[in-house]
Amino acid sequence: MREEIVAGISHWLNCLEKERKYQQELFKSLLNEQPIAKRVEDGFSRFPLNVTDSGFAMGGIPYAILEYMNKKKREDHFQSGMPVRFFSAKEGNIENECRAVVHWKHKNQMKVFLQLRDLPEWLTDGGLGLDVLHDERTFRQMRSVMEGLMEGKNPPQTNKILNVFYGNQFPDSRRQRGEPYQNEALNTSQCKAIENCLLADDVGCIHGPPGTGKTTTLKYLIKELVNSGEQVLVTAPSNAAVDWITLQLQAIKIKVVRVGHLSRVDPEIVDCGLEARVFSQDEAQQIKKVRIQAEDARRQAERYKRNFGPQERKLRRELFRESRELSQWASDIEKRLVEKVLDDAEVICATLSGSDGSVLKGRKFKTCIIDEAAQALQGACWLAMVRAQRVILAGDPFQLPPTVKNPELMDSQMSKTLLDIAISNFPDRLSLLDLQYRMNKTIMEFSNQWFYGKKLTAHHSVEQQLLNSDNALAEAVEFVDTAGCGFEEQQHEHTLSYFNKDEYLILREHLDPLLHTNFIHSPTVGILSPYAAQVRFIREEMEAEAGLPFDLQIKTIDSFQGQEKDVIYLSLVRSNPDQKIGFLKDYRRMNVAMTRAKRKLVIIGDSATLGTDLFYSALLDYIEKKGTYRSAWEFMG
Repeated sequence: MREEIVAGISHWLNCLEKERKYQQELFKSLLNEQPIAKRVEDGFSRFPLNVTDSGFAMGGIPYAILEYMNKKKREDHFQSGMPVRFFSAKEGNIENECRAVVHWKHKNQMKVFLQLRDLPEWLTDGGLGLDVLHDERTFRQMRSVMEGLMEGKNPPQTNKILNVFYGNQFPDSRRQRGEPYQNEALNTSQCKAIENCLLADDVGCIHGPPGTGKTTTLKYLIKELVNSGEQVLVTAPSNAAVDWITLQLQAIKIKVVRVGHLSRVDPEIVDCGLEARVFSQDEAQQIKKVRIQAEDARRQAERYKRNFGPQERKLRRELFRESRELSQWASDIEKRLVEKVLDDAEVICATLSGSDGSVLKGRKFKTCIIDEAAQALQGACWLAMVRAQRVILAGDPFQLPPTVKNPELMDSQMSKTLLDIAISNFPDRLSLLDLQYRMNKTIMEFSNQWFYGKKLTAHHSVEQQLLNSDNALAEAVEFVDTAGCGFEEQQHEHTLSYFNKDEYLILREHLDPLLHTNFIHSPTVGILSPYAAQVRFIREEMEAEAGLPFDLQIKTIDSFQGQEKDVIYLSLVRSNPDQKIGFLKDYRRMNVAMTRAKRKLVIIGDSATLGTDLFYSALLDYIEKKGTYRSAWEFMG
């Protein structure tokens, strides 16, 4: 293997280790130094919890469904697939604990798989809670796969893909198709993207800016691959992204199996899960019966603990042997059914981490598709890519990047994705989806100019869409300027996140006419901010109000990628004499925020703080020319 490839991977691994240590220390101090109440406030714990159900899942793994007793909505850091500490506590002191993994999270409930042989006796003691833990497993997975690549014992096709990304080798194409790909349900750029991916011999890339129908394009690409006889591996960095594409594939009657943890509990997605598919088989009922028999034998054996003679000792050994044999029998049946379900699937969907699990061990694919590749670390992508002869990356490098917590690594090789490398090394092989179906043209155009080289076009069905109102609410883009109002930012004492109470008051005044307008169809509304402290403050203020005419979603920008609303309010928060703007400097976050709006975008901020930055200066100039520029003084009585 070429020295520059080994050096590049080694450097990435060094960054990975720095990030691992940083996160490890971060979570260690969180659990050891902060009381439960503080962890709950900051979203790293849920306490207290009630058990609404418990039992055993596939593989005899014990589970518990836990309900959060505090009904108040708050942002937290729990996600499906995440390792957690499950504990019982009294008077603020943890008395019992075990490790667990979140299987799904829905509203105020979570299902967790416990890393125990049996359900704990303290499950009914009360005082139950969950803590977020550092995800050591994913770091181990990434290190293992990257070290394996450096060893050079890879199949020829893996080495070929390795050279494309790290050795400046150009991707290969197969011979041309007899006829170009055509589909009346797709536009020209979507059809061309599918054709290019079908022709790719090793690497294909789809660049899907906001609203351009990336998921729809992938859906029909996968359908074409399945029709050619392939079994396809479809992955993404998050459970939410995997679940979404799973639902799209199921809707067009593709036989899809979802492996791993779920981000949602809709019947449609649960029924696609591997466990549901396995237990829908006729033989699956036998597994449950045998496991019950094995558990009964084990419990009978454990009654003989001390002060028993030779006959009781013999009986104890026989009961333990019977329990082991029955458990093995159940496992053998289950493994056979799992293989049958996976063999029958046309598409297998999993997260990047989940694709490296034991369930898919030894399974190879002709094509692996990675959705949201711009949010995936290089090492995570390779967990899936080593299983395939060809990889298709899909995403948008001008939206949110992978999560890197160590400030020293923000602009390092660690945060550079394979999609970034593709754009840099072989931009001509990227298929850009250039027709967007979400935003009014005025909302789209600034991002189009700054990020996408003016290559996007708004579809005629959306380019002029506005709120169905004759008053000022109909304007597509507004900036409300708080400069000179004395609305200085504040910093949360514990989380160090920023918030701006006065800026919210202006937002609320601007929102009021919208709430009191009679619409034929009520618009959907989202209130976004880059700062969690501002989101928490706005949410608490809005929840105190009664009788709002329609639902409002109030979220951080990072938690809203992939979603859309008719109206988006964006609270930028930063206002200080030093003109510091923090991570507003990552313009990709602003791109995500602005492109969530379909009909109206309202940005509230301090031009005196923002305007010295080149990006925000250009944005303010654009809004003055194409939208409406207003002063916060208009909303101050």
